[in-house]
Amino acid sequence: MEIPEPAGPPYIDPDREDPSRPVCGICPATRYPRAQFLVYNRPSWECPFHPENGHRYTHDETVPACVHPDKIGLEPDRIASPPKAPPDPGEAPTGRRGWSFPWSASRRRRSS
Repeated sequence: MEIPEPAGPPYIDPDREDPSRPVCGICPATRYPRAQFLVYNRPSWECPFHPENGHRYTHDETVPACVHPDKIGLEPDRIASPPKAPPDPGEAPTGRRGWSFPWSASRRRRSS
Protein backbone atom coordinates (compact mmCIF):
# COMPACT_ATOMS: atom_id res chain seq x y z
CA MET A 1 0.00 0.00 0.00
CA GLU A 2 1.34 3.41 -0.96
CA ILE A 3 0.92 5.92 1.88
CA PRO A 4 0.28 9.41 0.49
CA GLU A 5 2.76 12.13 1.45
CA PRO A 6 1.40 15.27 3.12
CA ALA A 7 1.21 18.22 0.72
CA GLY A 8 1.32 20.92 3.38
CA PRO A 9 0.95 21.55 7.10
CA PRO A 10 -1.48 19.36 9.05
CA TYR A 11 -5.03 20.55 9.64
CA ILE A 12 -4.55 20.11 13.41
CA ASP A 13 -1.28 20.67 15.21
CA PRO A 14 -0.51 17.25 16.71
CA ASP A 15 1.34 18.83 19.67
CA ARG A 16 -1.50 21.11 20.81
CA GLU A 17 -3.16 20.67 24.16
CA ASP A 18 -6.96 20.80 23.85
CA PRO A 19 -8.73 18.67 26.46
CA SER A 20 -12.17 19.77 25.20
CA ARG A 21 -11.64 17.97 21.91
CA PRO A 22 -9.23 15.02 22.18
CA VAL A 23 -7.98 13.91 18.78
CA CYS A 24 -7.07 10.30 18.06
CA GLY A 25 -3.37 9.59 17.73
CA ILE A 26 -3.95 8.05 14.30
CA CYS A 27 -6.15 10.86 12.95
CA PRO A 28 -5.13 12.02 9.47
CA ALA A 29 -5.92 15.60 10.55
CA THR A 30 -2.67 15.54 12.55
CA ARG A 31 -0.64 14.54 9.48
CA TYR A 32 -2.40 15.95 6.41
CA PRO A 33 -3.85 19.29 5.28
CA ARG A 34 -7.67 19.36 5.07
CA ALA A 35 -7.75 18.77 1.31
CA GLN A 36 -5.93 15.43 1.65
CA PHE A 37 -8.30 13.42 3.87
CA LEU A 38 -11.97 12.50 4.02
CA VAL A 39 -14.19 12.79 7.07
CA TYR A 40 -16.75 10.03 7.61
CA ASN A 41 -19.57 10.34 10.12
CA ARG A 42 -18.50 7.09 11.84
CA PRO A 43 -16.33 3.98 11.36
CA SER A 44 -17.43 1.89 8.39
CA TRP A 45 -16.38 -0.90 6.06
CA GLU A 46 -15.86 1.90 3.49
CA CYS A 47 -12.83 3.13 5.47
CA PRO A 48 -11.26 0.08 7.12
CA PHE A 49 -8.52 0.15 9.74
CA HIS A 50 -5.19 -1.13 8.43
CA PRO A 51 -3.37 -2.92 11.26
CA GLU A 52 -0.06 -2.96 9.37
CA ASN A 53 0.32 0.82 9.71
CA GLY A 54 -2.39 1.72 12.24
CA HIS A 55 -4.41 4.12 10.08
CA ARG A 56 -7.74 4.24 8.22
CA TYR A 57 -7.98 4.71 4.47
CA THR A 58 -10.77 4.58 1.94
CA HIS A 59 -11.62 1.09 0.73
CA ASP A 60 -9.35 1.50 -2.30
CA GLU A 61 -6.48 2.47 0.08
CA THR A 62 -5.73 5.81 -1.58
CA VAL A 63 -7.18 8.51 0.70
CA PRO A 64 -6.70 8.80 4.48
CA ALA A 65 -9.96 8.85 6.46
CA CYS A 66 -11.09 10.31 9.77
CA VAL A 67 -14.14 8.74 11.44
CA HIS A 68 -14.65 11.17 14.36
CA PRO A 69 -15.76 14.51 12.88
CA ASP A 70 -16.84 15.83 16.29
CA LYS A 71 -13.27 15.46 17.61
CA ILE A 72 -11.73 17.55 14.84
CA GLY A 73 -14.58 20.06 14.58
CA LEU A 74 -15.62 19.31 10.99
CA GLU A 75 -18.83 18.21 9.34
CA PRO A 76 -18.53 14.83 7.60
CA ASP A 77 -18.03 15.07 3.87
CA ARG A 78 -18.80 11.38 3.49
CA ILE A 79 -21.77 9.67 5.08
CA ALA A 80 -20.86 6.07 5.88
CA SER A 81 -23.48 3.63 4.74
CA PRO A 82 -25.45 1.77 7.43
CA PRO A 83 -23.81 -1.34 8.83
CA LYS A 84 -24.43 -4.47 6.81
CA ALA A 85 -27.36 -6.32 8.32
CA PRO A 86 -26.76 -9.88 9.51
CA PRO A 87 -28.53 -12.54 7.44
CA ASP A 88 -32.11 -13.20 8.46
CA PRO A 89 -32.29 -16.59 10.23
CA GLY A 90 -35.67 -17.21 8.58
CA GLU A 91 -33.99 -17.06 5.19
CA ALA A 92 -31.34 -19.64 6.01
CA PRO A 93 -30.66 -22.29 3.38
CA THR A 94 -33.25 -25.05 3.56
CA GLY A 95 -30.93 -27.78 2.35
CA ARG A 96 -30.18 -30.91 4.31
CA ARG A 97 -28.02 -30.41 7.37
CA GLY A 98 -25.35 -32.71 8.69
CA TRP A 99 -22.93 -35.11 7.17
CA SER A 100 -23.94 -37.58 4.54
CA PHE A 101 -21.75 -40.64 4.21
CA PRO A 102 -21.94 -42.94 1.21
CA TRP A 103 -22.27 -46.06 3.36
CA SER A 104 -25.26 -44.69 5.28
CA ALA A 105 -27.19 -43.95 2.07
CA SER A 106 -26.46 -47.42 0.65
CA ARG A 107 -27.52 -49.09 3.91
CA ARG A 108 -30.87 -47.26 3.76
CA ARG A 109 -31.43 -48.37 0.18
CA ARG A 110 -30.75 -52.03 0.98
CA SER A 111 -33.00 -52.09 4.04
CA SER A 112 -35.96 -50.56 2.17
